[in-house]
Amino acid sequence: MIPLVFLVAVSADLDALDNAVSRCDRGFANPAFSSEAGRRSQFLLDAYREQESIVMARLDISQRRRDLREAGAKKNAAEEAKLGLEDAALEDRQRALNDQRMLEGIRQDAMDSMRRYFLLNCPAGKTDK
Repeated sequence: MIPLVFLVAVSADLDALDNAVSRCDRGFANPAFSSEAGRRSQFLLDAYREQESIVMARLDISQRRRDLREAGAKKNAAEEAKLGLEDAALEDRQRALNDQRMLEGIRQDAMDSMRRYFLLNCPAGKTDK
């Protein structure tokens, strides 16, 4: 889950970058744009690892449910309830990951848009500080 403090920091970073782009401040904008590829790669790696973990946990729950079904009349209501809670927790993790991906996609679109604007409107050597 994304901590609220992190979301506020990302929003503030985007606001600061937008302000720097509007002033053609290369000293602020260039490092932000040049570090973007590494940031995106790290996000993708983190998202992949979390998705992989969720998938593995789902497979485990599915196997345990299958084992309970095959046990036939020996179904354990407590075990079924436990599996239901684990499944609900996985769904919560999946929703959180989906939300992170959505926010990251919007953030990337904003970065790309600001970079295009910067490249089109801020000729080399122009700075307003």
